[in-house]
Amino acid sequence: MENKSDSWGLQSGQYLGEVSALCFLHPPSHLSSLPYLLAGSGSQILVYDLELGTMIRSFDVFRGIRVHGICCGSNDCAEGTLCFRNRCVWGKESEDFAELGLGCFLHQVWGGQCIAIGCSDNSVHLWDVSTSSVVLQVQHPERTLLYSMRLWGETLEALRIASGTIYNEIIVWKVVRESDASSLTNQAEHRIDQSNSFSHCVQPHDCQYEAIHICKLAGHEGSIFRISWSSNGSKLVSVSDDRSARVWAVCTETKHSKMPVDSIGLMLFGHSARVWDCCIFGSLIVTAGEDCTCRVWGLDGKHLQTIKEHTGRGIWRCLYDPNSSLLITAGFDSAIKVHQLHIPFSGGLEGHAETKQIDGIVTYTTRIPTLSENIGPMDSKSEYVRCLRFTCEDTLYVTTNHGYMYHAKLLDTGEVGWTKLVRVSEEVPIVCMDLLSESFELSPGVTDWIAVGDGKGNMTVVGVVYDACTPKVGFVFTWSAGIERQLLGTHWCQSLGYGYIFTADHRGTLKLWRLCDHSAMSCDVSLLAEFTSSFGSRIMCLDASLEEEVLVCGDIRGNLVLFPLLKSVLLGTLVSSDVKISPSSCFKGAHGISSISSVAVARLSSNQIEICSTGADGCICYLEFDKDRKNLEFIGMKQVKELSLVQSVHSAYNSSMNELSNCHYAAGFASVDFIIWNLLTESKVFQIPCGGWRRPHSYYLGDVPEIKNCFAYVKDDIIYIHRHWVLDGERKALSRNLHMQFHGREMHSICFVSEELQPGVPEKDRLFYRSSWIATGCEDGTVRLTRYMPDVENWSESKLLGEHVGGSAVRSICSVSKINIVPSDVTDIPNMRTGNNAATENRETPTLLISVGAKRVLTSWLLRNRKVDKKEEIVCDPQHDNTGNGNACLFPESASMSFQWLSTDMPAKYSRTQKFPKNIEKRVHLAGDVSHEKADAASRSQFSEKGNKELNSSIKDKYEDDWRYMAVTAFLVKCANSRITVCFIVVACSDATLALRALVLPYRLWFDVAFLCPLSSPVLSLQHVILPACLPSEENVQIGSLYILISGATDGSIAFWDLTRSIEAFMQLVSVLDVEKFMDCQKRPRTGRGSQGGRWWRSLGSSMSKNRLGGGSTTVKAGVETDENLPNHSVDGISSMLCDIERSRTASSHAINTASLDSDTNAYDSSSDICEISPLLVFKAIHQSGVNSLHVSDVEGCRSPEISFLYNLISGGDDQALSCLTFELSVSTSSSEFDNMTLEIKNSITELGNAKKLIHSSQDKKNYWIRFVNHDKVPSAHSSAVKGVWTDGSWVFSTGLDQRVRCWRLQEEGKLIEYAYLVISVPEPEALDAKLCGRNKYQIAVAGRGMQMLEFSEFSGIS
Repeated sequence: MENKSDSWGLQSGQYLGEVSALCFLHPPSHLSSLPYLLAGSGSQILVYDLELGTMIRSFDVFRGIRVHGICCGSNDCAEGTLCFRNRCVWGKESEDFAELGLGCFLHQVWGGQCIAIGCSDNSVHLWDVSTSSVVLQVQHPERTLLYSMRLWGETLEALRIASGTIYNEIIVWKVVRESDASSLTNQAEHRIDQSNSFSHCVQPHDCQYEAIHICKLAGHEGSIFRISWSSNGSKLVSVSDDRSARVWAVCTETKHSKMPVDSIGLMLFGHSARVWDCCIFGSLIVTAGEDCTCRVWGLDGKHLQTIKEHTGRGIWRCLYDPNSSLLITAGFDSAIKVHQLHIPFSGGLEGHAETKQIDGIVTYTTRIPTLSENIGPMDSKSEYVRCLRFTCEDTLYVTTNHGYMYHAKLLDTGEVGWTKLVRVSEEVPIVCMDLLSESFELSPGVTDWIAVGDGKGNMTVVGVVYDACTPKVGFVFTWSAGIERQLLGTHWCQSLGYGYIFTADHRGTLKLWRLCDHSAMSCDVSLLAEFTSSFGSRIMCLDASLEEEVLVCGDIRGNLVLFPLLKSVLLGTLVSSDVKISPSSCFKGAHGISSISSVAVARLSSNQIEICSTGADGCICYLEFDKDRKNLEFIGMKQVKELSLVQSVHSAYNSSMNELSNCHYAAGFASVDFIIWNLLTESKVFQIPCGGWRRPHSYYLGDVPEIKNCFAYVKDDIIYIHRHWVLDGERKALSRNLHMQFHGREMHSICFVSEELQPGVPEKDRLFYRSSWIATGCEDGTVRLTRYMPDVENWSESKLLGEHVGGSAVRSICSVSKINIVPSDVTDIPNMRTGNNAATENRETPTLLISVGAKRVLTSWLLRNRKVDKKEEIVCDPQHDNTGNGNACLFPESASMSFQWLSTDMPAKYSRTQKFPKNIEKRVHLAGDVSHEKADAASRSQFSEKGNKELNSSIKDKYEDDWRYMAVTAFLVKCANSRITVCFIVVACSDATLALRALVLPYRLWFDVAFLCPLSSPVLSLQHVILPACLPSEENVQIGSLYILISGATDGSIAFWDLTRSIEAFMQLVSVLDVEKFMDCQKRPRTGRGSQGGRWWRSLGSSMSKNRLGGGSTTVKAGVETDENLPNHSVDGISSMLCDIERSRTASSHAINTASLDSDTNAYDSSSDICEISPLLVFKAIHQSGVNSLHVSDVEGCRSPEISFLYNLISGGDDQALSCLTFELSVSTSSSEFDNMTLEIKNSITELGNAKKLIHSSQDKKNYWIRFVNHDKVPSAHSSAVKGVWTDGSWVFSTGLDQRVRCWRLQEEGKLIEYAYLVISVPEPEALDAKLCGRNKYQIAVAGRGMQMLEFSEFSGIS
């Protein structure tokens, strides 16, 4: 970093991105039983304690250069010796290898004195640490560029080198003294004494050394990315671009010929993409590849295990420690995963282990007692298991097709104790079973309540008691719950207790039974109510809330149904004996067409409840039910891609279930495996191959599922039980994710999400409330919300909000939090809101996140800041601390910011009935001057006469292409005294179109408002300026806000657009329409397996005419002077639009009723009825090529007609230049102020590339003008394309592909003066955002291949 002053400093923060190097450091045994882990991420080294699962420290080793490799020295060294590519750290001193001038591959540290370095020109250098100099250089005779190299040996004489060349070959050679070279080339290689260190060898200064060729290995069909030596140097493992790994037997004799030889012992195929890394230890081979899988192989080539927990571009590095059986994987997604391999490594890894206990996991294999007695093959009359249920970690209930119920006890000796409890029914199979266990104060001694249903429709409840640890039947009672073969499910409800039970049939009918006055053999059973689903599908799961009086059910077709559950029904006080209850609300296709496996209900407020459901589409869905409006609203979804079926979700560490979004674990199935998945760390906790979810199975999870989990399943006639249960205090759970998981691909956009500090926060906790939330959009379509903690080295947490439809790339993202209040009727409302009322309105303002990208997908998110009571206990989770700080806790704020998916908009595919904009041909020509306005009007008239003629094929083909959105900007507008809020969104498409759209809240209705045209080239960046509303004038005429859009295009031009008329007209029309009656067909994100999505395009009718708003435009070219003044013009056609609005007041009710009756036939085609807006001003050639980024300073001014607002527009382009355009914006109620301006004031404007700088426009009773004050350009601001800019009017921050962030001082005259710069660790930066987070302190976030936070603040003595 270089500064030109000592008052301000630029400091780099931690890089969050790909992990490119791994290495173990074995400390003395008294310090730790497990090795330390060194990880290279960006230009920094992270040191982890695997035993504690926390990061010890991190430190930078390079400036903007990525760490590619790490090598550790001898264990005998007390301090430890670490060697990194291009740098060696020994104790507290470090030296550069700068004078080598070559790319270094791998290193070998000998005794802490010398380091062997392999270079990319197939040479080896010896570096003397004590003198910081190269003492020996040996060059292989075959000079060739290398993709990889690996060294082996502890002395110079034992050194062997394996070089992977660009010709897909491996050259194996060694270093010998010249006196021995001739004899070594013709005889067998002497045995090498590897016990001597380099200090006992002959010093390289005393003799000359040369390279001796051993052999050349050929066979790969692609570039060789990685090579690994076996511990004894007899084998090599290499991985390549050809998706294979090969094991080579290295010969022990030197060869005369340098022709390639085939010494392949084994070829390993299994990866579906390039293989990046490999390692070999004993009888294990581990490979990691671009397909995000890590595969474990035996030396015999047998594939033993596949690990897939990473996302994105692949796993870069894998590392295995044979002493602890720990496998470490790391890759592009920033995550460092720890895996415990439960494989017996002796004997070549063939077959399964015979032992029943491996690292705390006990495997039981058993049969039901009747099968143990009968020996022989099974037939149709044989007994088999129908249902399994765990009640605790060592107790299992089993029912069979013969009607028997068994109790199985898992003993510590590895045996299973069976007890036959009762035969429920004779010759009738048991079809369903549910269990309720010791959660209530029941009759004395009753521990478990088991309910079973049989094939004849009978229900049986069995109470189990324990007498001296022996299970006995306390009572049994049976009743008829339905007709034969109709009873398919039975369900207890935890919130209702043992007194109520539900039964379900195949037609979606749910019966509620009341159990009371039970004795040893009888019970008073009464039917309270029948709940009939409107979908007619079988109910698979349910949950109820007695306090909220609601019952939620999920069926086999993915639908959610809500029923009222009145207390009067439960108490049986209703007069009617047969109560049939209809649904109060429902949600069709909450999980697409996939079955719902579990539901849970929690209270949000006095009139709102939250519902969490899981299903066979691999998704976790969150919904809210408003009891007053009887409205069930979809608010969010998490897709667990690793699971094809999510059976249930669980919380850990006794966390409260009142917040369903805080569930930490998901249990379910992926193909034939049962998996427990950690939702926080996005890592696999437990995996058992079981044959899939259709087999009878059961599982039980403790408070720490990593070390407390049980799973049982049936295969053939055998019951397999896997139990991993570590008691509290015996052993701590091994952290499976050391580093926070992030995006797996490149990020194209980034923005800060504003969050106000909550009142009443203690001073000691204010650090955590000063944290920043950052939203990022990625190439894989995911949107994440990441938290940054100031004054703490690490990123705190990262939440996955969701992904775009089909995983389409996210190209741009923006946050919207400020609201603009407009009067509902400019003629009827005499006064604006007061300041206090406006403040109240702002407190209720939603914060939206808008993301756009490929396939023209536009997704909106509603960020909700749930306030947590400060008295609530703070939950600490040291076991799963993603920050690397063992003392970090989940403060109340960490769970406060949640998200709500709002809506997704994307165009429908082309069809023959699809309408196209009638004026689409008008959008291809350039904007004309104001003098051509009459000609434009004539052309519009001529074009309107064409009517609905068929469009040519080229236009149809255009709409069929896969266009993508390139940029987005948005702002909120709200009508005064109205519940309606409209989010106006401007999107730029790659087909050189700009569109203004509106999202009406809270109804989630999309409307197309206007096209912005013409455009000669696609727009890459967008910004907007909103002039605050002025106070009422003496004439009592309300003055609204002014909305100006600024766009930067690929041809280097910057255009200004006036959106005010379109926005005001739309808001007035919305205010008179009853939008609640519009059908909202899109309520669920169109993503996830089995998802069903619908979409309605809407417009506000013919009142939104095709008139060109802002018909007059001026095109200004740099270097070309226009010789005519810009006239004062009004917007053409606006009066007719306002008349249409007035006429629409009387017709709106009829139109809406008609639309609600037949939405299919009355759905409007938005594109045919929207208006067009022409640019106010176009500056040509501001940049020589594309304008990649724009930012406008948000300057606060006095809300007075006499005082204008000054803005600074910063742009960065592909031409490496920065441009600063300063303009002044003012609005007034009359044109007299402009008319009374003296000629000197009008003409006293300097030139902006010989372009006039004063733009004046009159719209109704509002007049505004834009005066361009200054323009400054820095031609070579960066040495490569500028990708991101930000300014607040005082400072300017920029970043580019030169991997630098530069800080500029913005002078009063608009000049940019470079103040400081810093080399960052983010390769290929794509976006930048910043915010002022305190007095004289800025946070700067840069995204690309990773993300990094920088701080720019006022200091003294910064070097």
